[in-house]
Amino acid sequence: MTKQKIIKILVILGILSILLYLDISQARNNKIQQYPQYKTWSSTIDYPATDVALVRSNNSNLANPKATSADLSYSDVEDLVRKAVELAGGFEDRILSGDMVLIKPNIVDPDPSGCGEITDVRVVKALIKIIDEIDPGNIEIVVGEGSPRPMDYEMEYQSKFYSPQWDKLWDEAGYQSLKTDSYLEGINLRFSNLNGSPPENPWQDLRKVDLSNEYQALPQNGEYIIHKDVLNTDFYISVPVMKIHSVGMTNVLKNQVGIAPSTRYGFSKSYGVPQDNYTHNLRHGNWIAKEIVDLSNIADIDFAVVDAIACLEKDKSASWIGDDNINNISTIRNRIKMNTIIAGQDPVAVEHVSARLMGLNPDDFEQITLAEKVGLGTNDPEKINIKGTELENEIYPFKKSSSAAADYGQSNRSWLLKGPYSIDEIDNPLNHAFIDEEASTPKPGANGWSEETYFIQDRIDIGDYFKEEMETADVISYAFSYFYSPKNQKAELWVGSDDDLKIYINGKVVYSFSGHRNFGSYYNDIENNVDIKEGENTLLVKSLQKYSNYEFSLNICEPEDNPYYDGNRVQGLKFYTTSTSSVESELAHQSNEYQLLKAYPNPFNPRTTISYNLEKTSRVKLDVYNLQGQHVANLVNTSQRKGKHTFIWNTNNVSGQDIPTGIYFVRLKTNELSKTIKIVYQK
Repeated sequence: MTKQKIIKILVILGILSILLYLDISQARNNKIQQYPQYKTWSSTIDYPATDVALVRSNNSNLANPKATSADLSYSDVEDLVRKAVELAGGFEDRILSGDMVLIKPNIVDPDPSGCGEITDVRVVKALIKIIDEIDPGNIEIVVGEGSPRPMDYEMEYQSKFYSPQWDKLWDEAGYQSLKTDSYLEGINLRFSNLNGSPPENPWQDLRKVDLSNEYQALPQNGEYIIHKDVLNTDFYISVPVMKIHSVGMTNVLKNQVGIAPSTRYGFSKSYGVPQDNYTHNLRHGNWIAKEIVDLSNIADIDFAVVDAIACLEKDKSASWIGDDNINNISTIRNRIKMNTIIAGQDPVAVEHVSARLMGLNPDDFEQITLAEKVGLGTNDPEKINIKGTELENEIYPFKKSSSAAADYGQSNRSWLLKGPYSIDEIDNPLNHAFIDEEASTPKPGANGWSEETYFIQDRIDIGDYFKEEMETADVISYAFSYFYSPKNQKAELWVGSDDDLKIYINGKVVYSFSGHRNFGSYYNDIENNVDIKEGENTLLVKSLQKYSNYEFSLNICEPEDNPYYDGNRVQGLKFYTTSTSSVESELAHQSNEYQLLKAYPNPFNPRTTISYNLEKTSRVKLDVYNLQGQHVANLVNTSQRKGKHTFIWNTNNVSGQDIPTGIYFVRLKTNELSKTIKIVYQK
């Protein structure tokens, strides 16, 4: 090859490299433009207290208590389920004659019941029996699931080959036997394949759902395809099996991925199907937890019953020892016998208890913390009354998934930001104070600090936040947060970044990195023996942008040497952006008056939380009216004590029917005053 040809090839390669770089840069810019990495979001909902039942097979109140490692008969399982449902408030007055009740189990592979990968069919059988007893034969009970494994007629919709597959719907899992079970004779029971039905036209019973502006997964744009049985049910029960998953764990909320039909979202659901040019799919990246929350919002879960009889650690799939032992559940190496049922009316609270039982921190799961923010339930342990068993005595640490997302607890998402500051002519910018208050306590929106800013992923993309101000890459900026610790203790700092980073806790430098590195995962370093104090602490991150993406991640974790269990945020640690002392001071100086607060979310669908304060104990009426002044619903009509009160309205009017899209007015009336706010319902 001549020298001229070599030069020509090198020039062409150089041009291609430049074009590739520009293409990647443009793709990143498009991503940022289309999907902003942050939003201003500081609202919290004051949830009422809720009961969660935690019942194990050795409970003395059961008819036949057994060891938590014992093999259970069907009657043992039914007794467990009955006791858990009873302690969680039961179904009486919630399920009515003529209702349609949808039971949504978690059924993945054609594996035997009790393997820990799928919901134990005995739990579902017990629920069917308990529900029917409310009014025998007069309640339509539907067992529905959209498995990621296809039936024969669904094979044309697959996006990757799956074997084995179902011969009959969920047959290996034992669900087909429910149809001929004499114990269930006379019960109005049917199955629903949420992937689509009937076989000759699987899309016939699928409907488009528009979450309007309430959705969290931006790539979905608020639009989902859902089976009509999910949308038409009167009472929805999520019945997952408790297990470790690549998104942390499978439980009440993650179970709702099964309502996204595989004939539209694909086998697997991250691919889509060729029949609509792969238009619909669930993105198993930064968006999957948000899609879980969106799907849980659509499902509108009324009750949760968690099958924790046999569970899986380390992985979402059962791992048999040797091919000859397939279907012999005693040879599953990652199966854990728990003999436990968890139940409750608040799906987030049930998820919270399940995570803690597994030795995990609920605050490390975006699907839990985000579900709480959008109004699906409480993640506050002070609001969760655990009945049946003392949780602290029953915790069994599960080995975590090896996926990076599951290994690393959730980075703090809420920050105050300040900057960027040019580092021109500054020799050592990381050690240069660009602001006077490096050790102070800023307030949201004051002295150049941002309002509370919520980032949508664990990698805090401050480059996206400051993109308008950044003329060059050579800048320093600050991120600030408070955090509460339940006690004085040592902790681990899990940190990630591309470039220089310095972290202060309570004004003291606890971590410093200078240089450039590949921030390819969720963290680079673990800093041990970091001191945190009981009560309120300050956290300041000083970050340099020089070479790569302007991102960092940070979590404060329990000290743990075993890699199967490390990466859990310190139990009880909470991040926030407004000092509790300043809040208390402001409250002390507030005038004593009735104050109708805002409805959140607003606009809303299908529920909104209305909050208000009372100066003293008063007779209260809270009513909803439409634009014509017609009375739509009475929410409160009783005497209430002094203080803050909340009401979660699920848009049922006085006749129990769903209201139409439109503008409504909420009026608070006491003997002393009347106040009104406007709310918008968008279907």
